[in-house]
Formats: sequence, structure tokens, C-alpha cells
Amino acid sequence: MGGPIVVSGVAAPGAAKRGHLRELGLPTLFGAVVLLVSATLLLAANISALRGNLAWMDHSQRVLTNLDTLEAAVLSEELTVRGYALTGDARFIGFQQNERARSRQALAALKTLALIEHSRAAEFDAVRQNSSKHLELFGNLAITGPDRAAVVARAILDPGVRENMRQTRRAMETLRTAEITDLGVRQRDITNQLVRAFFLAVGIIIAAFVLGGVGVWAAQLKAPQYY
Repeated sequence: MGGPIVVSGVAAPGAAKRGHLRELGLPTLFGAVVLLVSATLLLAANISALRGNLAWMDHSQRVLTNLDTLEAAVLSEELTVRGYALTGDARFIGFQQNERARSRQALAALKTLALIEHSRAAEFDAVRQNSSKHLELFGNLAITGPDRAAVVARAILDPGVRENMRQTRRAMETLRTAEITDLGVRQRDITNQLVRAFFLAVGIIIAAFVLGGVGVWAAQLKAPQYY
């Protein structure tokens, strides 16, 4: 009998397997590229969100800074008026004018900041109205003249003046508390965003490199040999 019959054009089992793997090479590489692009888009979106939160944090910090300036100026004006009431020294009036200028600058800055933060309109309005009333009341007190110190002393003890002082401080404290709360929330959001983005991006990049390596390896396999 003759020898074994060889069928031409039939691939060996191992070669066929390599052929299938080779066919998967390009799709695998394409999947790796898609993952890398996804990681890039994810990081871009995260950076955009971080910028938004950082902008709001800066806003809150500016609100707090101007509130501190306003509160210090209001308190200093009250002290200078009391100093004038106690001593009658007209130099206290000059000190008072300086503090009033600081108050107006802080109020102007807060008015601009309020245009951005619509959700806090009521709190900003309370600060503005009470502080403006405070400026009006104390602006009418320190006027030079005979016995003016005694008049000022009586005026600052007036129940209406004292109530305005309390309301002004209460309004500033309410707005300050709200901004500090928002600042803390935004800081936590930024931390969480950074952690999530880091692990997601690392995971996607690792998966992309693994798939890319598999794709390169598969693409380099030799075509199946037939016999």
C-alpha cells in the first residue's frame, strides 16, 4: 500500500490558532486606542469640573475676606465714635472717615460678588441693608461742635442704634456661616473628584496598555502555514 495521503491546503492545528489570534490583533489595538481616548476625555472633564469648583472656592474666599474687612471697619467705626464721645477729640472723626471708606469698599465688592451667587441673594441683601443703615446712623453722630460728645454718647445708647448694630453683626455672621459651609463642601467635592479621577484614569490606562500589548503580540504572529 502507498504512504499516507497529504491533503494540500489544510493548516496545522497550531497554525490555525495563530491565525485566529492574528486576526484579533488590529481590533485589540483599536480597543486600546479607544480606552486611551476615553481616559483623556475623562481627565479633561474632571479638570473642567475641578476648575468650576476652584472658581467657587475662590468666590467664597473673597466673600469671607470682604466680610472680615466690613466687620472690622464697622467695629472700628463704633469704637472711634465712642472714643469721640468719651474725649471730644476731633481726631477721632478722621479715624471714623477712614473706617467708613473701608466699609464702602467692602460693600461694593460684596455687591459684585452677590451678582454671581444668586442663591444667597437674601443673605447679601441683609448685609447690605443693615450695613448701609449702620453707615447712615453713625455718619450723623460724629459732628464737631459744643457739647457734641455728650450728644454722641446719648445717641450710641439709643435702642434703635444698638438694634441696628446687632442686626448688622447677625447678617454678616449668617452670610459667613453659609459661605464657610459651602467652602467645606466644595473642598470635599474636589478631594473626591481627584480620587475618583485618579483611580479611573489609572485603571483605563492599565487596561489600554494590556490590550495594546496583546494586540501588538497578536498582530506579529505569522500567518498560518498550509501543507
